[in-house]
Amino acid sequence: MIKNSDYQFWHRIFYFFGIILIASIWVAVYTGNVLVSMIPAAILFIYLSINNFKLIYFLLICCLPLSIEHQLPGGFSTDLPTEPLMVCLMLLFFAYILTKGNQLPKDFFFHTIIIVTILHLIWTYLSTIYSQNSFTSIKFSLAKTWYIITFVFVTGILIKNVKQFHTFFWCLFIPLLFTVLYTLIRHSRYNFSFEAVNFQMLPFFRNHVNYAVMIGLVVPFNVLAISWYPRKSFRRRFLIFSLILILVAVYFAYTRAVWVALAAAAITIPIIKKGWLKYFLYAGFAAILTFFFYMGYHNHYLDFAPNYEVTIYHQELDEHLKSTFEGKDVSSAERIYRWIAGIKMWMQHPLIGYGPGNFYNFYKEFTVTSFATYVSDNPEKSSIHNYFLLILVEQGMVGLVIFTVLLFVILSQGQKIYLQTKSKAEKNYVMAILVCIIILVINLMLGDLIEADKTGSICFICIALLVNQDIENRNLLQGNYNDVGRKNAFR
Repeated sequence: MIKNSDYQFWHRIFYFFGIILIASIWVAVYTGNVLVSMIPAAILFIYLSINNFKLIYFLLICCLPLSIEHQLPGGFSTDLPTEPLMVCLMLLFFAYILTKGNQLPKDFFFHTIIIVTILHLIWTYLSTIYSQNSFTSIKFSLAKTWYIITFVFVTGILIKNVKQFHTFFWCLFIPLLFTVLYTLIRHSRYNFSFEAVNFQMLPFFRNHVNYAVMIGLVVPFNVLAISWYPRKSFRRRFLIFSLILILVAVYFAYTRAVWVALAAAAITIPIIKKGWLKYFLYAGFAAILTFFFYMGYHNHYLDFAPNYEVTIYHQELDEHLKSTFEGKDVSSAERIYRWIAGIKMWMQHPLIGYGPGNFYNFYKEFTVTSFATYVSDNPEKSSIHNYFLLILVEQGMVGLVIFTVLLFVILSQGQKIYLQTKSKAEKNYVMAILVCIIILVINLMLGDLIEADKTGSICFICIALLVNQDIENRNLLQGNYNDVGRKNAFR
């Protein structure tokens, strides 16, 4: 039963908000400034932020597939509305610490994965101090801060188990499915041609690579969600249809790295189940070291210089795939062109690098002209197209070691968490998280995706989900021990 005093309070709030709404609309019409009409929405947003920032978090998740990149003065860019929401949630997190710091889940923040993640962020700050272009690096470090705080820390507070993940999934999935339908419909006007693929996902994605990677990352969670609902139910059928649609979209995105990543991720499922993932990580690491040693020894990499006249962007998919295997594809050749420049840059500043965000500012003076292609002018100011090399160049050997350790800890502990999880539903949940991370790691070898809001966000969210499942397992195990102790006491 509502008290009379509470009724009077909300009665006044209703009239107060109504007056502001009418006044703001009148001022907006009178002045012609549409932004004034947003004042009531801003007040409501602030109220929700103070009283229940979970709603703001889920609003951010809904906006991730729909965010639009906007260019700012000085060569910077931001994603709207997601980046302002991240900043808002970061500030709310700080306020939460000040007011309810004693309620923070200590098991979460002292978990090994979280400690290494924080160490990765701290090294970003340290490499910023010694940056060759401090302004760029400071902006990068600030963005990294609100990415990690929002998607790791806030997620860790709000999404603690697979049941709470259901809400997260639907908030992300429905808007993403909209962008998939939007892109397929637009692409169908060009008969799904390979030549026209890069412009169909605008304005929601900057290119077909970001689009393909994000929908590829959601595939494991789509498969997981199918298992939540009974056979012949509407939601299960809807999710099965959506999975088919997303796989079709992945194919028509014509992104080779995502095709390979999905196939490789499927292969790793039995490997994780058998507990062999750690050995495959060791083998992969050794293979990469051997490859780079061979290429650097006596400058063997010069033997693979492309022919400028025939290394072009092909208009047909079959020609594109054929040229990839023959080393005549311009996108592959341009990657090698930038990788070589990146290695030469690293040799100049091997320990701490050039500073976060600084690859583009310095790489051209280190390029090898025999590897140049007709797109080497790089008017879009894109990066090195390999996140591991990007870390090496911008944050030095120390930064690369920390990031590699982070990935190794995530995957090795993730396998351990999977094997320790008892519930079938939770095992499927952990497997989906690990497969999602593996898909991203494979794509990181050919792209720079961690600092992108649509793909990097999912990586950081997966970190939080994995840690919380580990805590859930430990609590369950501790509970079992307590139950056993109580039973023994009554004997």
